[in-house]
Amino acid sequence: MSRSDDGGRTGHPGRGDTATGVPSAPFPRHAEPPATRRVRGPEPGTPAAGTPVIGAPAPRPAPPAVPTAGPPPAPSSPRIRPADASTGSMPPYTLANRLADRRRARADGRAGLPSAESGTPTLEELAQDFLARSHRERLRLDVELAPLLETVATLVVRIDETDAARERAEGRVASWPVLLDSDQLGLRRGGETLTADDVVRARRAREYEALRRPMVDEITRLERTGAAAREELARVRAAIRAREVVGATRVRRLHALAMRRISAYESHLVRHHPQGDRIGPWLVARHPRIPGWVFTAEEGQLSAGPVDRPVEES
Repeated sequence: MSRSDDGGRTGHPGRGDTATGVPSAPFPRHAEPPATRRVRGPEPGTPAAGTPVIGAPAPRPAPPAVPTAGPPPAPSSPRIRPADASTGSMPPYTLANRLADRRRARADGRAGLPSAESGTPTLEELAQDFLARSHRERLRLDVELAPLLETVATLVVRIDETDAARERAEGRVASWPVLLDSDQLGLRRGGETLTADDVVRARRAREYEALRRPMVDEITRLERTGAAAREELARVRAAIRAREVVGATRVRRLHALAMRRISAYESHLVRHHPQGDRIGPWLVARHPRIPGWVFTAEEGQLSAGPVDRPVEES
């Protein structure tokens, strides 16, 4: 035994303290010593784990909600993009163009252009520029109308098929009267010999209604399907009509801008032409014309098919 510095005795581990008389519990053999016990790592989200934390730790996310059973949402009709009325392809009549048109008008007038046989290069250039832009607008309109026209064709076929199916269903229901006659209502089956007459009639009526009701419900379903298809068809045709009007308006504005530039050019041309008071009919003959499809689009017949229509005089 050895005595410690504070006057107490240090006993052997497991044999107790002789100074106090209290035995010390020995370490179990299967337990690890205190120095080698495994220390639990820091919790995720703490500074020791490498995650910056400012103030209180962030709450844990709530578990995802479990969807409850219920009726599926009704399918919504596809949204139709509104007609694009932008006019970004229309060039402004800038000051540089004005000065260029005046310069070319003076040059053409001094050269004696136009004449009865030929026009002027400037008028031909402006007419071709308007023609190219009007073709571009028609191509743009055709691209916008293509999916809508396909939808119209699909809806028309669906409506025809629905109407045909409804007529067949109505023909089947027509052969089934609404109520059975008294003899069929009073018909007894096995085990109903002693059953009251009113109970037998009620049973026969329920059995007959169970056979006839699905056919009536089918007619109602087909009527609703046809009504929804007609409503969608009207909506698509209204969108087509709006795009036709917008396309026609864009071309008319292009024509107005072209004629504005031509008018500025001609006002200087007649001042320098030797026959300035006589070249009016020659100039009008060289003016650009509005395409015939613009009138068809304004009348709402462009998507219905080709319509022969002369071009408008400028």
